Amino acid sequence: MTETPLRSGPSTEPGTFRHATRVFFDELDPMGILHNARYAVHVERATAAFFESNGFTWEASIEDNPDKFHAVRRFEVDLELPYLGTGPLDVDLWLDHLGSTSLRYGFRCVGPRGQTHASGLRSVVKLNPKTFRPEPWTDRWREAHLSVLGPARSSG
Repeated sequence: MTETPLRSGPSTEPGTFRHATRVFFDELDPMGILHNARYAVHVERATAAFFESNGFTWEASIEDNPDKFHAVRRFEVDLELPYLGTGPLDVDLWLDHLGSTSLRYGFRCVGPRGQTHASGLRSVVKLNPKTFRPEPWTDRWREAHLSVLGPARSSG
């Protein structure tokens, strides 16, 4: 069986990063529908692909990549249409809000025929690795987000 290679990069929609992922059999519930908890995993993979494509690797030390020390604060998902079976799934990410110590991504999980299966928001807070208190993003992190994802779509 030949699989289509996964791809990541800017979407055709300005200010959106698209990551191609794949739904596998072990992610399905007993009805053959992508399990609701798995959408978060696909969004995490898309976020990691965005980081890596902008030079933020997980192997780097905290000193070399201080922005990698952040935690998810909130994950909200609206399940719009069941994804049946296995196959390709695109995840679109955009910048919904960029604060001094937090940011919120908007996301959409898109099926092979262009239909939206889930959408939502993923909020993270950058932390100081010693105190676990919020700490500002670096200029490099802010620039990577703003240059690829453009200005935040929400003011809140």
